[in-house]
Amino acid sequence: MYLQEILEVGIGLIFMWLVISIAAMQIQEWIANLLKWRSKDLKAAIRKMLASESLTEAFYNHQLIRGLSKDVSPQEERWAKIMNSFRRALRKPPRVIEHLPSYIPASEFAVTLFDLIVNTGTEASPVRRAFADFHAALDSLSTEKIDLTSKEELKKAFDLLLEDAKGLATSQIGEAAVAALKDKIRAAASTRGEEIQNQVELLINRLDDYYQRLLAESRNAPPQENRNMQRLRYGLVAIGMDNPKLQESIRPFLLGVEDMATQTEQAILIVRTNIENWFNNAMDRLSGWYKRKAQLTAFLIGLLLAILFNVDSITIATSLWREPTLRQALVQNADAFLQNNETAPSADTNQSGATIVKNLQQELEALTIPFGWETEAHSLQPGETCQIIPISAGAIWGVRSGDVCKKISNLPSDSTAWMGKVAGILLTAMAAAQGAPFWFDILKKLVNVRISGPKPEEQKPSV
Repeated sequence: MYLQEILEVGIGLIFMWLVISIAAMQIQEWIANLLKWRSKDLKAAIRKMLASESLTEAFYNHQLIRGLSKDVSPQEERWAKIMNSFRRALRKPPRVIEHLPSYIPASEFAVTLFDLIVNTGTEASPVRRAFADFHAALDSLSTEKIDLTSKEELKKAFDLLLEDAKGLATSQIGEAAVAALKDKIRAAASTRGEEIQNQVELLINRLDDYYQRLLAESRNAPPQENRNMQRLRYGLVAIGMDNPKLQESIRPFLLGVEDMATQTEQAILIVRTNIENWFNNAMDRLSGWYKRKAQLTAFLIGLLLAILFNVDSITIATSLWREPTLRQALVQNADAFLQNNETAPSADTNQSGATIVKNLQQELEALTIPFGWETEAHSLQPGETCQIIPISAGAIWGVRSGDVCKKISNLPSDSTAWMGKVAGILLTAMAAAQGAPFWFDILKKLVNVRISGPKPEEQKPSV
């Protein structure tokens, strides 16, 4: 009996929710860009994958990843200088502006991670770091304990041992080479004092742990293994000394690749594909988490907008049902909007938050729907105060202007009306959380139903 009226009320409500959702989406994008949510969340996800803060920083400092970052604009540099001048006045360290990438292709993630792992097994290996620590310990000793000539001799001797160490440890000589290496180091430091010998023992323990792992890896390696695969395996050994979680995550990608590949050159491609899939799966989880975060943010923004403009869905639905002229005007606006927009509108990130809110107010006024708070001048009586949030006795809810209080006149009159007002505003906020594309698609379907089916060009040919 009232199907047409019900349909028009639904179209009017959904169009109003679409307008609110577009504004909430734009404000959310503005906040996300301002706070760099996407790039920060991506870095947190990669940090969790790599299980190391230092390795994460090395990953982001890699040239491939730095090339994905946006350059700092002159305006940002000037703003940073101003803010850092205040920080220096407060004796705080200056902040460096950096634009982290908000998107990293899986292929570049895999290539960068390969490069880091391989380098960890060579010049940046734990052994190299152990020798660097040993050099630092030697430099910290006073010339009373050891003269400069002895320091340089020890450094050169240990550096020469390092050049041959890895080849010896992975050769067929195996454990005998490791034992001989340890004896050489101990002999070189036997006459250099107790403090030097203590540093040497720490170095030997580090070397022994590393080389024992290399020996085990070389024994388990397939015969005639591809050189790149060998470097990757040895890099994982080095990674495992400081970052066992990452080693445990990547090692399964290497298992059986030689059997799967018809040629040894294909093994590294299989591993790379496995790591890309690992990254894509992590990004899928990040995307799901970000969508939930975005939906909660949109709900909160929609709630603030609904309260600010008094957009009560229940009151608006009642007005549309009772006033056919208002209902038909809103339906015509919805038709015009769909004709001008073939797809759901996207967020305009160039607008500021204040501009978005101002545009929303203008759009709501153009819809002629009943929204907003009405005020009236109230002469304050003795004992009355005007407060934005009435928390004291005798307080009037409003804004003071001279001797009068501009109070809100269309507040609910009783508890039942208040419950309806809260429910209507919450309904508007929940609608905003669904997103503009959701309401855009529903609006298109309802408008098509109202005009008795799809447009002629959209009808399917009869069989």
